[in-house]
Amino acid sequence: MNWYTTVDEFLSALRTERKSAENTVLAYRNDLSQFCHHLEATLDSEAQWSSITQEHISAYVAQIRSGYSSATVARKIAALKTLFAWMHKRGIATLNPATDMRAPRIERKAPRTLSQDETVRLIDAPTSVSPPRAARDRALLEFLYSTGMRVSEAIALKMSDLDLERGEARCVGRAGRQRVAPITQRAVAAIRAYLAGGRSEFLGNTPTDAVFLNPSGAALTRQAVWLMTRHHARAAGLEGDVTPHTLRHSRAAHMLDEGVDARRVQEWFGHANISTTQAYRSNRAVAVIPSPPAAS
Repeated sequence: MNWYTTVDEFLSALRTERKSAENTVLAYRNDLSQFCHHLEATLDSEAQWSSITQEHISAYVAQIRSGYSSATVARKIAALKTLFAWMHKRGIATLNPATDMRAPRIERKAPRTLSQDETVRLIDAPTSVSPPRAARDRALLEFLYSTGMRVSEAIALKMSDLDLERGEARCVGRAGRQRVAPITQRAVAAIRAYLAGGRSEFLGNTPTDAVFLNPSGAALTRQAVWLMTRHHARAAGLEGDVTPHTLRHSRAAHMLDEGVDARRVQEWFGHANISTTQAYRSNRAVAVIPSPPAAS
């Protein structure tokens, strides 16, 4: 039995039918490939997906519990449950042996956020690089904080997605959900400065509609943005692991601190569940970087 062929079909369905994020697909590929390897090592070559029982899955989970954190084990179980539900729906597996599988309980930690002072220090940090890069990095950091966009959303941004006159940016989030995020005047000013200087310097002979470019004229990669953020975080004297997602977390927390309605924050950030938004509530002081006025 080629277990991997079915997994490949499932992953393809995740992309096309569920519009799952590529990071999710890659994580599922890793988790399910590990399970397929386990099946190859423990079952005979005549076994089929319909041969898999809850006992087989329980034995696999018991094996991996000792080598992984509770969060990782929970993710691997979630991957199995999703796979078997998909196979059962299509008749590949007669029964769904993963239905009653329970993931270990995970203690959720509050997301790392920056204070207002730390946020300003990070955004102001790009001074040690060349002027074009400094303009780009400041604009990108301002934009990430202002809109709360994920890195994948920001690097996919096109010039046609920006409306600086209205102070808005369109993006496509997870599962293909589209939304419009307001941009603060600080971010608008930084983006205008970047477009007038940095981007025109980076733009090569090949036209591109991408907003944030590298010196070769290509769109920035996710890894490049993470490395850039960490570099400027160190320059700003910020301790701990500061990533682009830290700005997203911080923006959500600051907006809730300002008294912005949680439902509006949920819509702004593209959270599928309101509980994700409410996790950012804190007792910090009101933000000093103003949010755009609420839409009328």
